[in-house]
Amino acid sequence: MVLKPCSERDSSNLEEASMEASSVVLKPCADVTAREGREAMEVSSIADDSRQRKRKAELDPEEESDGEIEEDRIEEREDDDDIDLLEVPEWDVDSFDGVVYTSSSEPDRENMEKAINDYRIHKNQLITSKGFMVDPSLRPHYLYRRISPLNFNDNGFNRDYCEKMVSVCLERHNQDKGSNVEFVEVVRANYRGGPRPVSYITFMAREKPDGPVVEYQAKGMSTLDRKKHPILCRPAPTTTPKPQNQNF
Repeated sequence: MVLKPCSERDSSNLEEASMEASSVVLKPCADVTAREGREAMEVSSIADDSRQRKRKAELDPEEESDGEIEEDRIEEREDDDDIDLLEVPEWDVDSFDGVVYTSSSEPDRENMEKAINDYRIHKNQLITSKGFMVDPSLRPHYLYRRISPLNFNDNGFNRDYCEKMVSVCLERHNQDKGSNVEFVEVVRANYRGGPRPVSYITFMAREKPDGPVVEYQAKGMSTLDRKKHPILCRPAPTTTPKPQNQNF
């Protein structure tokens, strides 16, 4: 048999056939690669999301439990799910009335000892003062009723908010008591965030026109419609313990 050399035309046809065959093989490979790439990205995204949720739960266990420490675990739960976020709070009703601080004598787990002890102090101070006083230098990892001190080193935003809330509470107080007490200045404030945030504000006030300046307490709530509602307003009790650090 004699082999004939390929003509230019035959050579061109072979090259085209070879390219077509290559494209037939490469196209499904490209599809598989893209599909595998997408699947890998989805799996990676799911794994990253799982790791982020796990790390968030480790760093902030209250995000899952939303409560407080009961000696060695989170105990209190705020049942906000069934509350109307626009409901106006009841006037002159203190939610701390009847609340008594109790603490177990059981030993703390070693890895939770400091967090639990700080929490106990924080809880005791808030219950004793009915929400108005807590040592701002304590900074516990867990917060009783999610209440923490407000920082006034924020270009005046928190102070302005407190002054507006005091104005609402003081207006209701004067109407209710038939008095003429006027606001002087904010001393300190505690705050509980959430969909219905509550402010516990200590301020100085005096009876017009020239009454002595005395310490007052105002408690108010903001609802989802951004309205401010008074809960109570009263002279501060003289037996309330002072927090150790007033510079916050």
